[in-house]
Amino acid sequence: MANITRANGTLTLAGNWDADDIALFQPVLRSWSFYGQYGIQHCDKLSEQKKSASFYGCGRWGFSGTLESFHAWTLDWIKNHGPLTEQQYQEFLDRMHQKELKIEMKYTDDGDEYLVEEAGFFVSDGEQLEYYTITSNPVDIPWEEYGKECFDAAADFFRSFTVDADDLKLKKWVKQWIRPSHCYLQYTPQADVYDFLEDNMFMMGNAFFYDEVLFDALQLNIKLKEDARLEEMYRFLDETYGIDCKMELPENYDRSYLEEQESDEAFIGWYERLEER
Repeated sequence: MANITRANGTLTLAGNWDADDIALFQPVLRSWSFYGQYGIQHCDKLSEQKKSASFYGCGRWGFSGTLESFHAWTLDWIKNHGPLTEQQYQEFLDRMHQKELKIEMKYTDDGDEYLVEEAGFFVSDGEQLEYYTITSNPVDIPWEEYGKECFDAAADFFRSFTVDADDLKLKKWVKQWIRPSHCYLQYTPQADVYDFLEDNMFMMGNAFFYDEVLFDALQLNIKLKEDARLEEMYRFLDETYGIDCKMELPENYDRSYLEEQESDEAFIGWYERLEER
């Protein structure tokens, strides 16, 4: 079953929308609730005087991808459900194209494992409605929202790639470099590393690595275990994200960026306050 995300934001009619244009849009907008699972579940009233309205909706894996599917889903809705008709939809597409009208979307999308702020817009070429994403910026969710058990699971996962890692050094590195995710709770020492990473790729795409130099930072204080599991980790990162963890840093690279950014005392205090969730 696909992960359902929850989007809340603002829909804005950009351009010279008049009352007739908005009237053409209304039955299309109502159809975008589709079957109630994915789409726009609610949008406040729009008018010539009020061309921006709050909305909330649901996405299939992500709301931006759902918006990109709206044209195909609208055609399917017309064919199998109604009451929107093909003639109504075509007239709406023609009007948007002729007047160069846009429908702008700005929203926050909550996928449990990630939070992202996005913006984009719909345009029509007279034959279909197309959606374009302009910006997509992840909003960091702190470890405090995930709790101690989740944080410790992440530390244990990365500990398995090290040789007798110092517990404090490792946990400070996890806090500084690893984005929180519940997926680490699912890992077992018997699991295949590549398969685990691949199975959780959706969550990790937004919540895994901050930077391709994170292992360089780790190796300032901790020795990595050069074995097949580490190679599988490196292979996954290379094939999935294009990250070459074996690449040597340039001589002029500012290595102060890799150093710990928090004192031991500050981290210990934070860790002691980290709640079980």
